[in-house]
Amino acid sequence: MTQRADAVGKPVNRVEGVDKVTGRAVYTADVDLPGLSYAALVQSEIPHGRVTRESLIAGTEAAAAAPGVLTVLTPLNCPPLQPPPRSLTYDLPVERRPPLSDLTVQHVGQHMALVVADTMENAAFAATLFELTYEPAAPQLSAGDVLSQPVPPDEKDGQIRHGAYRPDHFVKLEEEKLQDHRGGGDVPAGAFSVSARYTTAVNAHYPIELSAAICRWDGDVLTVHDTTRWITGERTALAAYLDIPETDIRILAPLVGGAFGSKSFLWMHVALCAVAARQVRRPVKLVLTRDQMFSSTGHRPRTEQQLSLVADEKARIESTEQHTLTETSTVAHFCEPTGLSARFLYESPRLVVSHTVARINAPTPCFMRGPGEAPGLFALEVAMDELAYAAGIDPLELRLRNDTDRDQASGRAWSGKHLRECYLQGAERFGWAERPMAPRSLTRDGVRIGWGMATATYPGRRMAAGCRVGTDTSGPVRFASATHEVGNGVRTVMTQVAADAAGLVLDQVDFASGDSYFPDAPYSGASQTTATVGSAVFAAAVQWRSRLLELVVRDPESVFGQCDSSSLTVRDGIVARIDGTGPAMAVADWLARRKPQDLETLNFTATSGGADEDGPVSQSFGAHFCEVEVDEEIGRASVSRWVAVLDCGRVLNPKLARNQVMGGITFGLGMALLEQVPYDSHTAQLIGEYYLPTHADRPEFEISFVDVPDFELDPIGVRGIGEIGTCGVPAAIANAIFHATGKRLRDLPITLESLMKPFDDSPASGGPR
Repeated sequence: MTQRADAVGKPVNRVEGVDKVTGRAVYTADVDLPGLSYAALVQSEIPHGRVTRESLIAGTEAAAAAPGVLTVLTPLNCPPLQPPPRSLTYDLPVERRPPLSDLTVQHVGQHMALVVADTMENAAFAATLFELTYEPAAPQLSAGDVLSQPVPPDEKDGQIRHGAYRPDHFVKLEEEKLQDHRGGGDVPAGAFSVSARYTTAVNAHYPIELSAAICRWDGDVLTVHDTTRWITGERTALAAYLDIPETDIRILAPLVGGAFGSKSFLWMHVALCAVAARQVRRPVKLVLTRDQMFSSTGHRPRTEQQLSLVADEKARIESTEQHTLTETSTVAHFCEPTGLSARFLYESPRLVVSHTVARINAPTPCFMRGPGEAPGLFALEVAMDELAYAAGIDPLELRLRNDTDRDQASGRAWSGKHLRECYLQGAERFGWAERPMAPRSLTRDGVRIGWGMATATYPGRRMAAGCRVGTDTSGPVRFASATHEVGNGVRTVMTQVAADAAGLVLDQVDFASGDSYFPDAPYSGASQTTATVGSAVFAAAVQWRSRLLELVVRDPESVFGQCDSSSLTVRDGIVARIDGTGPAMAVADWLARRKPQDLETLNFTATSGGADEDGPVSQSFGAHFCEVEVDEEIGRASVSRWVAVLDCGRVLNPKLARNQVMGGITFGLGMALLEQVPYDSHTAQLIGEYYLPTHADRPEFEISFVDVPDFELDPIGVRGIGEIGTCGVPAAIANAIFHATGKRLRDLPITLESLMKPFDDSPASGGPR
């Protein structure tokens, strides 16, 4: 069915939705190439030490003799890979040390060998024949170990590093300072204050689609099918490891089955797959196992945060301090930037933020949904709840009193801020005015009921991107960009943007992604894809419409021949006069009568730049309100109701936007109540199970948007939605649990054991004061 223009703002179904639900959608592991071979990894079982040369030789001989084995790569025979340049490693989680480049072991799950065989089963069996032996070394498995023990010397010219450090900024964003201080040096006395330690656990991304790669060489040209959400960055990093030109690499990732940050960078198994494919001279497929995903594609690292708030007699904040201790690997940099929100969220004349990163013997961490904000707002928003109780005022009122109309970090105005509307609308819809202040006041059917709330925030980002337009005499107008469909509906909203800006209907437009041969786009993360790629698509579509009208008025056979193109418009796929008078002409009919060479001007590439560095600061905001039920007899907490109101600029597709927020809230629910990667504290081996929220844990959702465009950030008025749904969620749940039980729980996840502890209302317990 043909849909009319003005598609933006409508709840359009996903353009790839039917393919996904019918099984026709092709993900990386589904790709089948002629002559395909299969790879399996051998991984380390100790956190630190050296693998013995003898066991590698014996393992190689045993695996090579197994049925169907084509080659075996180990540190003893792997063609050397080059370390990537500092520009990729000093503030991104790209590993400095190439895989299989030495005999040292830096973490459990480190790649020790790669086996390639004619079938997946033969490769997996041959990999089990490795029985590696090690010369163990004392590991440092926590930030506490690193800070309390002597610092070993760095190794391999700094590819392997030890000790702790304090990074200046978050990834490439130099304005997002990880060490910051404003106001006086002394902490004000204040009328009210709170100071506490908050911790968050190691979280795994756990996407449904396992990471997979297929590599094929055609002469000197490498084609990689990968589950990645940064194809242009992966091409750059892979070219550095392989020491070949970027132009000789093509990355394909048309559909990605979830990522949450785990597929934002080049991981080492992809580089090894490329080496193996060159070695055996045939395509190689490597699909990680679920266990290998825990050690090979990143995670959210642990954090320990010390947060202090001081307020005056009117409960206005005078001082904020947030000091974070977190962890990374010995072979790559990453800092969980928990203190970024504290720099601007509430009015605070004095601010001190610091981040210390300890290099431990664990896999490399990376971005995870709401990096920094998710764990950082847990501490800040629980502390705000504690401060409200210390001051004897409602937690919502405390936030309203300390709302700020400018970005304190830069001193610049906001491009648009509607947080107060989020607070007030959310409170009204939730019924917050009926909330009793005292904890343990509400019960239902024999269980405790608690109401909690928290603020959500996440930056509005935009980077440079490009979009290609292709037009022929039949079929849809094709827009393409090297971005990614990670399940968030980017192909759908780009189709909506293109259709409206070009004046066409949805079925006259197609948007393609996931190919590094398309114009460059940044990684799909940091809630920036819609603003970034959408700006390029919008520019391309506007330019396409203008070029079309110029062709139409120059066509002597057109009913608009010799007209002024500025007097014409395109709407619903029809060319007509702006004033509505005179004839009309269908775009499709006009294109169908043309020769291909007549349409060359409608095939071009448009680009869009990043955000204006000197303009207002773009930031999204929101408010989460939740109800929990706590059965203290069995230690069960469940979230029963959720109201969220968000200020994320213009909402292009309310159905997809609401789904994104629902997913983000569920993500935060898991972080609050369930998720922690279970490791043996002595061996660093995975133990137990990783618990995730299911449909049974889903609350009743009421999600809405303020929906005010932010045209300061981009020409389509949007800010990202993917991350903000998670930000603030764990704090809202923890605050609701306090309201239900009187127990102030500051460690995530909130476990059965902590919920079953007897209630203690003494001030020392953190109970009501």
